[in-house]
Amino acid sequence: MKQGNRSRSKVQNLKRSRDVALANGGNGRDQADMEMKALEALNAAYRRISRVLADEIDRSKKDIDRMSDLGGRLRWVAERQKLVRTALQGGPDYAAYLCSDCVQLQEVRSLAETAAKLAHDSQAYPTTLNLLNYIDHELGWTPLAKSA
Repeated sequence: MKQGNRSRSKVQNLKRSRDVALANGGNGRDQADMEMKALEALNAAYRRISRVLADEIDRSKKDIDRMSDLGGRLRWVAERQKLVRTALQGGPDYAAYLCSDCVQLQEVRSLAETAAKLAHDSQAYPTTLNLLNYIDHELGWTPLAKSA
């Protein structure tokens, strides 16, 4: 995740830029709404894919290697979902911090919505995981998962 001395100044710069945008016509509010909606879509995708992975683990009870692999992916999904849920509970400033490295936030939101739809199909979980991993990259988050 994001660490280091840059964090405090980065948050302060985000607040200043949002205040300037609000003073210049309200674009900061639109940006905050977009960040929150993107994270809400991402949260839905993580929630759905975690159910699919748990079901896949149940189905592969006799294949220890497959269970272990799926368990690692489920752990990654759970960690990301916790991060996103915390940001949603923390509000717009924390969401802005998490999304600050993303230049194509609208596209990320669309991708997250697509991942949430794909997660309904248990056969598409590898594609969903790869899409979620790509979204991590677009958000500038440190990759935690290997591709599916």
